[in-house]
This record gives sequence, structure tokens and C-alpha cells, in this order.
Amino acid sequence: MTIEIDEKKLLETVKKISIILVIIAVLTFLGLSSKIFNFSVNNPLEYEINYNSLSTPGKGVATSMKKTGEVESKVLGPQRGRGKGGSKFFDEIEKIHGSDAR
Repeated sequence: MTIEIDEKKLLETVKKISIILVIIAVLTFLGLSSKIFNFSVNNPLEYEINYNSLSTPGKGVATSMKKTGEVESKVLGPQRGRGKGGSKFFDEIEKIHGSDAR
């Protein structure tokens, strides 16, 4: 009795699983980046104490996550533009491309 493995089906399954894992990793990184940035803004002293206790590689990761969270808050946050829900980012794109369309 031998077990036959369909390599094509196995390869397709592995591709789907790997894509899902990459998406989960990116979303987790973005979510945690936002939390780290908000924590550093709301509790700067505690953030500094925790940051100083990290190893050198940990400090690099924390710094990059904080910067990513800062960019996220500028682009997606409630303080991102003029008025209610406006976005400077999208307003600038509209200005650049709006003159070409007219």
C-alpha cells in the first residue's frame, strides 16, 4: 500500500497558505506599529524606559515600527487633514492631477 501525493495540488495549497501568512504578517506589523506609536505619544516616559531596556536589534525594530505607525497616523488618522475626514495626502493628489484633467 503506497500513498500517492499529488504534487500540483500540494504546491497550490502551499502557495495559498504562504500568501495568507504574508498578509497576516503585514497586517500584524501595521497594527502593532500603530499601537507602538500611540503608546509612545500617550506615555512617552514609560515608552522611553521600555525602549532603553530593549536589545540593539529590538531597538531597531521598535524604532521602525514607531516610524511606520507615525506615517499611518498621518495618512489614516483622525488628524489627517482639513475639516471632517479630509486628507492632505488625497488633496495634494487631487491638486496635481486636477490641473491635468481640466
